[in-house]
Amino acid sequence: MILINKYRRLKDLKAFITVIGIILFHSQVDAQIIQPCIDSMRINKYFQCYAPFMPVCGCNNVTYRNDCESYNVYGVNIINSVGVCKNDMFYLDFYPNPCTENLNISVEFYEQGNLSVQIFDTYGKLMFYSHRGMTKRYDDLISVGGFKAGLYVIIVISGDVMKAKKLMVK
Repeated sequence: MILINKYRRLKDLKAFITVIGIILFHSQVDAQIIQPCIDSMRINKYFQCYAPFMPVCGCNNVTYRNDCESYNVYGVNIINSVGVCKNDMFYLDFYPNPCTENLNISVEFYEQGNLSVQIFDTYGKLMFYSHRGMTKRYDDLISVGGFKAGLYVIIVISGDVMKAKKLMVK
């Protein structure tokens, strides 16, 4: 009799486990996986992106050169918008660096703006100047063949915002 009761309890337990298994594996589960803004495991500062200059605004409100760079170099999972982030006002990009003959420079605005581009040598001598009024995007090819080899500073000014980057000329 005791053996029969144990058998019935075991049989009931197996039936219970079977029912739970059916509920778990055959019912639809609406789970949502939320990706973090930045995936630190994917950050690779040495990854080369050859995609063109098309700024994107990441989920961390930082403007990146393009979606390839944001994803592979900085590990950004989510792009908020195509274009410059509102808090950046404009984004400056140039290549190649170091440069020997011609420098490609691009500036894109969040909204239209006035723009001054200046290149100075290490002694503070103005080597290049350009001004554009009310533009959304500025692209230029600057000849640096006449520059002496050394370090230069590119300064872009729009309104009360100034951004500076180093340029090396060989």
